[in-house]
Amino acid sequence: MQCLSMGTVVLAVLTVLISSADCTDNSVQYQHGFPIGAIFDWNDVYAETGFRYAMNKILRQKKNHFNFSTIIEDVSINDSFQLVQKICDHLSNGVFALVGSRSYVSREVIDSYTRVFHMPYLSPCTDYHPKDHKPFSIFMKPDNTRAIASIINYLDWKEFHYVYDTDYGLSRLMDLKLWLKDGENQVNVISTWRLHRIQEVHRDLRALDKQYGPPTNFTPINVVFDLSNETAYGAVLDKIRNVGMNKKGYSYLLGSLDIVNHDLERFSHGGVNITGFQLVDHESATVQSFLEEWSELPRSIWEGAGSTVRMESALLVDTASLLRETIHTMLKNDSTVFRSTFRRAKVYNYDLTQGIPCTGNKPWMHGLKIMENLKKVSINGLTGDVHIDQDGRRQNYSIGVYRVGFKENPRKIGNWVDKKGFVPEGTNDTLTEDGADLSSLIVTSIFERPFLQYKKEYEYPENRKNVKNPNDLYEGYCVDLIAAVSEQLGGFKYTIRPIKSSVYGAKVNGTWTGMIAELVNGKADLAVAPLTITKQREEDIAFTKPFMNSGISIMIKKPEIQKPGVFSFLKPFSIPLWMCIIAGYFCVSFGMFIVSRFSPAEWRRKCLRVDNGVVNKFTLESSLWFTMGALMLQGSDTCPRSVAGRIIGGTWWFAVLIVISSYTANLAAFLTIDKLLTPIQNADDLAAQTEITYGTLESGSTQSFFKDSKVPTYQKMWAYMSTAYPRVFVKTTAEGVRKVREMKGKYAFLLESVYNEYFGQREPCDVMQVGPPLNTKGYGIATPKTSKHQELSEKMSIAILQLKENGSLIKMKRRWWIDKGECGVQEDNQGNKKKKSLSLSNLAGVFFILISGLVFSIILAVCHFLRSRSNNKQGGFLMLGSDTTNMYCGHFGYPVEERSNGMSPKVPGGILSNAEKQDWPEESNHKINHIHATSLL
Repeated sequence: MQCLSMGTVVLAVLTVLISSADCTDNSVQYQHGFPIGAIFDWNDVYAETGFRYAMNKILRQKKNHFNFSTIIEDVSINDSFQLVQKICDHLSNGVFALVGSRSYVSREVIDSYTRVFHMPYLSPCTDYHPKDHKPFSIFMKPDNTRAIASIINYLDWKEFHYVYDTDYGLSRLMDLKLWLKDGENQVNVISTWRLHRIQEVHRDLRALDKQYGPPTNFTPINVVFDLSNETAYGAVLDKIRNVGMNKKGYSYLLGSLDIVNHDLERFSHGGVNITGFQLVDHESATVQSFLEEWSELPRSIWEGAGSTVRMESALLVDTASLLRETIHTMLKNDSTVFRSTFRRAKVYNYDLTQGIPCTGNKPWMHGLKIMENLKKVSINGLTGDVHIDQDGRRQNYSIGVYRVGFKENPRKIGNWVDKKGFVPEGTNDTLTEDGADLSSLIVTSIFERPFLQYKKEYEYPENRKNVKNPNDLYEGYCVDLIAAVSEQLGGFKYTIRPIKSSVYGAKVNGTWTGMIAELVNGKADLAVAPLTITKQREEDIAFTKPFMNSGISIMIKKPEIQKPGVFSFLKPFSIPLWMCIIAGYFCVSFGMFIVSRFSPAEWRRKCLRVDNGVVNKFTLESSLWFTMGALMLQGSDTCPRSVAGRIIGGTWWFAVLIVISSYTANLAAFLTIDKLLTPIQNADDLAAQTEITYGTLESGSTQSFFKDSKVPTYQKMWAYMSTAYPRVFVKTTAEGVRKVREMKGKYAFLLESVYNEYFGQREPCDVMQVGPPLNTKGYGIATPKTSKHQELSEKMSIAILQLKENGSLIKMKRRWWIDKGECGVQEDNQGNKKKKSLSLSNLAGVFFILISGLVFSIILAVCHFLRSRSNNKQGGFLMLGSDTTNMYCGHFGYPVEERSNGMSPKVPGGILSNAEKQDWPEESNHKINHIHATSLL
């Protein structure tokens, strides 16, 4: 089969120079690394991406005692002239091995040059002629001809049509017939169809259907598609729907080894049956670990990277790993094996020529030794266990078998194992329809606090070795739930087996992952976990009545509590309101002053011996003081006598009454309540802003909710999350909570509200939920869709309803969410919430104003005293002797005020008439004039 993958790529020559590294036990240094040549077809985009990534990763691994340097060349692999030229260029430069594509056309050229020059050639393809001896070729892609024959027998096909697209297809058909002939059933090949152009495959399909269709119950149409690359398989699957060959009666077997990367879910409604193979097991721990970094790569640079890895990329990653292990083994056995090969960073062959020139007659001195070690070492790679036999082909490998049918989503039906054949999935006795024994059940779950966790004494692996009952290792809400349900149903036996991948379950390219895959594939009988009941999941598995309700919520880092400021007593009123109060104060004061000046009732006459004067108590200072006294609820010694003045005063008192009452009512709340100012309030705020990133679990119902939502806000959020870089999705809930805490308010996590409530009660108590839940959904216990399990599911539903009615579920939730919480409300000895006392910070501004007033008044008094003393005055009055004071007051009848240092009469301005002054003696008149002039300043 020709090993090509469609795509476009610009011709690039990538040279990775690698610094020196010490060998295993000696100080032998290979300053520029071991050179590896690579030749890819223009269309081998995914293969080249995988190889470049693998070499880049080896370069970044500091534990390696050596590295590789690579030069990648892109050519048309079917052009023998270009291919020979590139091979000779690599040989003349000096390389330890060649990695690259091969086709049915170019196979002889590659085999000839590698055989003559003893140059190992590792290819991500199958052996097109297994019978021919190729001593220096390694074929990383296993041959699935025997697997196709096994599945044909398993499907009980009596006859089929064979469709191929290269000359190699006929050779494979002959091998296929030989394997079928060895089977128990006789299978006939009705017809063979050659696809000359993939773009016109619909014509060939219509011709086949017209000649042998339509299918019936007695004469179904079975077709084997054995094509050259995955692009061809994708084109055929598209055209099958277009020509209407996706109905009942049609069955297809695809020779593809990457079936999960094709969208098979679309064929689950037409009635057609499709079966295919999968080399890369995406559920394996090795692949899951690889995808952690692979999914983070920018696709604009690493074409083909993403949430899944294509077979071509995986094969090249394993090829690089196999080379690394081979060189490592050779250096470990003999650290000086390559010492004479390097000279001034160049590779010399037999210490004679630089490189291995095609014009010379000397083969590669290490070629045989490298090939020998390539066939000895083995690795656990992305495509499973990699073992190379003496013919350079894979052995002891396993291939997954997947199928999709009417109302049957793509699922794994078994594995084809080398030297064993097809092993059907679901060998677990609990999955059989007849005679199923459900007395002892396998319960799958997932490590999510507080649903399932290790007990404190078993948190470390070394403490779990001597535990006889695996169920004793765990605790949590789900442990209590399954125990209560078992008790309700008479005490059935069960074994809790948490899933290793920590994935709830999502359908990827028509195949379930996580816990749901455990149920669908027959590896478990129950899934007791916070597994959301959804329509998509209900199609493949059965759910009980929900044991808990939840909804998607938003978790953010709890913002810092807004502490009361120094002038927090001003917070009950806004700044505009304070300005209105100040403006009202001055307006009322000036209004009172003006009204008092115009109103006769405010003027008072003083009856004196010397003069009858009039005075007005409402001066500007008195008006301001009156208004201030009313505002402070203290009153004033001066009150208005006129009607107009009293109207102004009454309205001001009324306004002050309302203002003071409102201020007092709000002041308590502002001084005693600490506010949390959250940056967002709901999902709309989250979608509208750009400062805070947000994400969900990378698989599960929460991600599916946003992905399938028709609400514009949620569609906008999904568009952001699915394209954000760095990625905003997390693998576990604990990782999401940790990300919220570490990013200091710049990340929001969308998760189930029950988790939000739980982690909000865990130390350091720095996360919180904002806004209401975005939806409402329930958690249920899941079972496979078999008759026996269906009966069990119905019984468990009744048990859950009983637990809900007697309050057991509420008690269980309170135990794990509230009683074991670490951030509860502090209470006093009587169980009442403690009242909060005001601190100095709440009222510090009041004391600042008081102190400022005291200091300012003292400074003003001192200044006034000094000014009076300089003018020989005290308190604004002239300092007189006792004789002068008695004479002045005795003549005019003025009162005399006692002073600590003298007697001073109050002399109003203009009170002495000229006639009175003339009656005085000249000496007295002179004194009186002096008193009048100086004391009435």
